[in-house]
Amino acid sequence: MFHKCFATVIVSVLVASTGFVDGANILLVSSFPGMSHWLMFEHVVNELLSRGHEITTISNYRLKSSTYSDRYREVLIQPVFDFEGDLPMESYYRTTAFSSPFYKLQILWWLGLATTEHAFKSKNVQQFLREDGLQYDLIIAEQFVQEAFLMFGHRYRAPVVTINTLGYTDYIDRAFGMITPLSFVPHFFTQLTDEMSFFERCYNVIVTAYDWTYRKFVYLPAQTSLARKYFTKEDVSAESLPTVEQLDMNVSVILANNNIVSFRPRPKMIGMVDIAGLHIKPPKDLPQTVKSFLESSVSGTIYINFGTFLRSSAMPPETLKVFLQVFRNLPQYNFLWKWESDQIPELPSNVLVQKWLPQNDVLAHSHIKLFVTHGGIFGSQESIYWGRPMLFVPFYGDQHTNALKFEKSGIGLTLNIANITVDEFQHKILQIVENSDYQRNANRLSSLFRDNPMHPLQQAVFWIEYVIRHNGAPHLKSAAIRMPWYQYLLLDIVAIAIFTLYVACWVTRKLFVILWRSNKTKVVKKD
Repeated sequence: MFHKCFATVIVSVLVASTGFVDGANILLVSSFPGMSHWLMFEHVVNELLSRGHEITTISNYRLKSSTYSDRYREVLIQPVFDFEGDLPMESYYRTTAFSSPFYKLQILWWLGLATTEHAFKSKNVQQFLREDGLQYDLIIAEQFVQEAFLMFGHRYRAPVVTINTLGYTDYIDRAFGMITPLSFVPHFFTQLTDEMSFFERCYNVIVTAYDWTYRKFVYLPAQTSLARKYFTKEDVSAESLPTVEQLDMNVSVILANNNIVSFRPRPKMIGMVDIAGLHIKPPKDLPQTVKSFLESSVSGTIYINFGTFLRSSAMPPETLKVFLQVFRNLPQYNFLWKWESDQIPELPSNVLVQKWLPQNDVLAHSHIKLFVTHGGIFGSQESIYWGRPMLFVPFYGDQHTNALKFEKSGIGLTLNIANITVDEFQHKILQIVENSDYQRNANRLSSLFRDNPMHPLQQAVFWIEYVIRHNGAPHLKSAAIRMPWYQYLLLDIVAIAIFTLYVACWVTRKLFVILWRSNKTKVVKKD
């Protein structure tokens, strides 16, 4: 009897401490066709399944684990969107246009609309949209450039939690009732820091204003049109459906890939939750071929990986020639390289190429001295977590911004792939691996990155279940989301104050003139 009572107490304590909720029915939408994006969602899916929830996902990729197949349903977007149909892979190596925030924004908006409609047109998604009788307790959606899928929250009358792999942005601030202070918060696509000169602040305002204008008057209305096009049913007219902008304002909580190490301090509201590092777990054993290669070098190994999307094997012959020559010039180091094709010509003996590598496990290995990376936020976070200096070779998106931030933190340098030379590439590798300051700074950032009150994955799951427990979280939303911008900035009060001051000055001046004329008249009469 005692044992049963003791067990009951223990279970009660565990339930209370973990914030347990009964298994909920969750719809998760990760429709952007980026493998790195899905890998983050995959960790959340597995954790929620392990806690007893039922999940339906709309995604481009299958879940690797099938342990909870009885509570997991996949709605696959097939085929996966063809990025290279409009922009061949080799072009990323030859252009510097991707460093312009205006160009990157145009690419992002185009991708958002193209990939959203591609997902909607998928046979499996079409079939899912036609299903009746479905009910969900929560919608989890990616807060990136797929806003039309927020309409699922309206269809199922369910609260929405979003996950942003990019970090915080000015449009996320607005959705939570906050105007971004552009004096020290740079636009997410600029290569600016929180310490800006006058002209940098001007540039920051221009980029943000351009982004806001196009997003509000062109991009979001186009997303609304897509949502209404595919969510309209016989009993639901397009006009009765809310706009995407309205749906954005109703998001209960956003889980952002943010950490003080990768993003400088900025204001945020309750409901904007940091979960950077969610995907980082204790390392597993490496494949024997890779492990033996790493440990065979006396001086250490340099790891090269340009992410899940960009293929090293697509680089132009002249760029490949530079890489191979640098490898030959540095025989004291081994080079582990993610190379996606079967062959590579004239490969030096100190290089091992693999089509796929378990990056987190590789970076955790003590023989890694340097990570040559495109600067994607996930890989950068893994490298920082394990204390590895980086040589950044940014291509597109937020990679230039990440490279700048981490270079300023003293953990690496940046290389322009379009103008790469043997001398510069080799010099920067040696500059990093032979200067202990880079490793010291990497260790310092690693300590900061790891110092969290709870694991980011548990943080994410807590807030997801919090929204489920409270059937949404309207109590977390600021009244500022319903407030006109001039009231938010107190411009109405400023205007009244200025008007009142003007009237007071005008009246005072008039009285002074009247008194002065009256006194002058009296003086004249006396004379």
